[in-house]
Amino acid sequence: MTRPPQHLGIFGNREKPEVRALLPALARWIRGQGARVTLEAGIARGARGVGAGVPLAKLVRNIDLLLVLGGDGTMLHASRAAGQAGVPIFGVNLGGLGFLTETSGDALYPALKRLLRGDFELERRIMVEARARSATGRSWTAIGLNDAVIHARDRSRVVAIDVRIGTMPIGTLVADGLIVATPTGSTAYSLSAGGPIVRPTIEALLATPISPHTFAFRPLLVGADESIRTRVREGHAPAALTVDGQRSRNLSVRDEVTIRRAKTHVDLVVLEHGSFYQVLRTKLAWAELPRTRQPRE
Repeated sequence: MTRPPQHLGIFGNREKPEVRALLPALARWIRGQGARVTLEAGIARGARGVGAGVPLAKLVRNIDLLLVLGGDGTMLHASRAAGQAGVPIFGVNLGGLGFLTETSGDALYPALKRLLRGDFELERRIMVEARARSATGRSWTAIGLNDAVIHARDRSRVVAIDVRIGTMPIGTLVADGLIVATPTGSTAYSLSAGGPIVRPTIEALLATPISPHTFAFRPLLVGADESIRTRVREGHAPAALTVDGQRSRNLSVRDEVTIRRAKTHVDLVVLEHGSFYQVLRTKLAWAELPRTRQPRE
């Protein structure tokens, strides 16, 4: 049991008609349960009778819990603001796979009843920080829940990346790129590139090469307090740095990129114990035996 939230914020993908259609009834229902509710300004503009709303950065500073309507991309967007403010997130899948969300739209109201009773737990998820520093000392920093990726700007070419763990050189990676993922992000891009699945509450970082040109560089799990330092070599494709697939910066050859655990984290609402492994089975068909073909009569 957790202290029941008294003031809910709502953020969602305003491009989805189902989100806009849901909002008026949802806001009325929450108020009918005796709780306060405030909407983010962007989705409030697309719905009737819900008020003007407030910007996300301001919203998360004044609520007890953020209700996120959409898919994983919406959750990743919300996690940056919620993590900075220390506000937990409850995700409702109105998108596709919905790996980060806790429940689906058809189970929304039963789940909210549990939420408002305090019948839930919080899972602490670490975040990743990527900082690019140029030779002139200028820097660019972004924080993400899933991953930071160094990749060729031209997807048909490869990059060469000198990699260090802390001060220790571990080699030069020639590949399509390098993913540094959190355990939460281990089921995203890293998994597609051949990285392992890691339970999201484990505190570690995962370095996964993207289509490496040698088998010498394999996925590597490092301690959460270690940093991965990289520099792109000359003579290969120009590179870029992208965080959570949403924030990106082009890299110059002499730029140094340091990827480490962020100082902030995000708490995700969990309704069921062991739900991560259930998600693996239902959404990824993990560890299921192939179906045998029935003989024809």
